[in-house]
Amino acid sequence: IYWFNYELMKSQLCKKYNVSEPTFKISFSSGATSGAIAAVLTLPFDVVKTRRQIELGELSASHSRKTLTATLKIMKRIVQESGFGGLFVGLLPRLMKVAPACAIMISSYEYGKSFFRKINRERELKKG
Repeated sequence: IYWFNYELMKSQLCKKYNVSEPTFKISFSSGATSGAIAAVLTLPFDVVKTRRQIELGELSASHSRKTLTATLKIMKRIVQESGFGGLFVGLLPRLMKVAPACAIMISSYEYGKSFFRKINRERELKKG
């Protein structure tokens, strides 16, 4: 989800600003936005994972032979208990962590990539 959206946004912004290589601003904004999209889309599954871990701990503590509840059943239970918003508990803190982290990571990566590409080009020109 992250990489698909990042590459899509990056290419669209490069076209929009008529540049062949992404600028820091393009990389940063594409990384933050695609990280936020991925965070929103995957949060319900993290909420389910947390519920499943709690359930596993309870089963282990009681030495029960019951099996874990299926993902869809857990999702339905969360929606029944807390409404649809229950699947998105903790969204704001997650976005506050993920979006900047993705933006910093990808813009650093793109900067490093262009830096070393430039050095390699200069090396090739000196050889030839």
